Amino acid sequence: MHSVYPTQPLAPDLARVRAAGRRPWYLRLGEERPNVTSGCPENDCDPGPIEAHDVYCHTHERLLPFSTSAPSRARWFVVNLLRALVCGVFTLAAQTASPVPVTVLAVLTGAAVLGLPLRHYTVGRAVAVTLWALACAVSTLTAVTGTHAHRITGTVALALIALGWLGRLSATLTEKADNGWARRARRARRQNPGDRSGGRAVGVIASGMATVPTALALSLLLAHGPSGWLLRLPAVQGWLLVGAVGGLAGTVLAALLVGTLDGWGLVDLRTGQAGLPRRPAVLRWTPADRRRRGAPPHSFAGRVEVLVLELRHQLVTAALRCASFVVNVLRLTGHHATRAVVVLANFLYRQAVILLRRARMSVVCTGVVLGRAVRLLLAALPRGVRIVLLPPAVLALAAALVPAVARRTTSYLTVGGPARLGLALLGTLACLLLLTVAWAALTGEPFARTRDSALRTAGLALPHVVLLTTVGGWVLGLPGTFGHGRIHVGWLTLTLTTLVLVFLVRARPDRKPAPKD
Repeated sequence: MHSVYPTQPLAPDLARVRAAGRRPWYLRLGEERPNVTSGCPENDCDPGPIEAHDVYCHTHERLLPFSTSAPSRARWFVVNLLRALVCGVFTLAAQTASPVPVTVLAVLTGAAVLGLPLRHYTVGRAVAVTLWALACAVSTLTAVTGTHAHRITGTVALALIALGWLGRLSATLTEKADNGWARRARRARRQNPGDRSGGRAVGVIASGMATVPTALALSLLLAHGPSGWLLRLPAVQGWLLVGAVGGLAGTVLAALLVGTLDGWGLVDLRTGQAGLPRRPAVLRWTPADRRRRGAPPHSFAGRVEVLVLELRHQLVTAALRCASFVVNVLRLTGHHATRAVVVLANFLYRQAVILLRRARMSVVCTGVVLGRAVRLLLAALPRGVRIVLLPPAVLALAAALVPAVARRTTSYLTVGGPARLGLALLGTLACLLLLTVAWAALTGEPFARTRDSALRTAGLALPHVVLLTTVGGWVLGLPGTFGHGRIHVGWLTLTLTTLVLVFLVRARPDRKPAPKD
């Protein structure tokens, strides 16, 4: 019998990502859900509590990326080479009094801070690193250009962000509307108002709704935004207002059209009808028979009298028949005229009632479609803001802080002083917080989980950073302290050294023998 379990242990730090299918990358952004299948290389490591964005193992507190089951010389060489490069960067920055080396190191560190938690999020990692590179490039460009270039750069960036916001939001709304329509079509036994074409058009209508506040917000930003970063374009502001009004009108007209198409076939075509008049009976008038009865007369006068009576009877009969024919014709004419009037009245009444019912149902379907579009838009707005607007905003702020942090750090390395150190540390902490917000937003996970993961990562990485900074401070500062360099042992190195010694003393095991009972 062959075992269904693999004979070889899984490689460390693996995650299974759901197949992308035919969904484009911009719809998968923030929707990736990697499932962790293996943790650190330890045999008893439990991958269950590990999230895809965790950097350290929960069980053994080992670094998950680039982890190996056994140490190797190549790994030892690479790690120490990186440490030496970091020390070399600070030495170069101090000797040249230039913040450029520290800036490059900060940019690479920011890419690592973004990429390590997003290593299992293929789309999120690519988008985060790309946005960070663009933000750093724009920050560098604005540092060497004037105010006019700042305005052009800010306006172009605002336009790109608005286009990305509308494009991603429209695609998301259309996909959600199609999925919701398909679910309702499979579940419902009979159609409800707004479930036919309106179910699929909800995404388009919601997208039209989204253009209205976006155009108004852009118009307000161009009119009252920071003049140093945005161009004042009155023509563009006017077109944005026209676009907002046109988007609102187009949304209402589309909803009315969809409501009319949906409500047209959902009305009851049965209406009350007036009864048709019955066909009148045919009149047959006959005169009273006044002819002579009995034996025929034998006299000439009697015979003449019989003939006269017969003639009179025939004339009266003919006259009555003519009169009854005329009356019957008039009665039938009136009957058909009345019938035609009743049929026409029934037809007009039926059409009016059906038209009113269809108009009412169209209004109802329009309201249903608009309500569904509003709910869909309100449900998609928070995630759209998180995925599309929040990462560029925080990464732009972090990239803007990098040059200031690099200058303060270089100034502290060359001049020293607790104020410069404090400003550099505050700027570094702010950059780390902004980068953490960016990768947490791009994961799409609840912020509580990403917050716990970030705090755990910071708590486990802090001792390594403190120890590296302490050793590096003494290695780089001792030559300068004795007059052979510009870096001296300063406030940071002394403070961290004191903290390390205090923790070492407090963590020293008690050597006293345990008392015997």
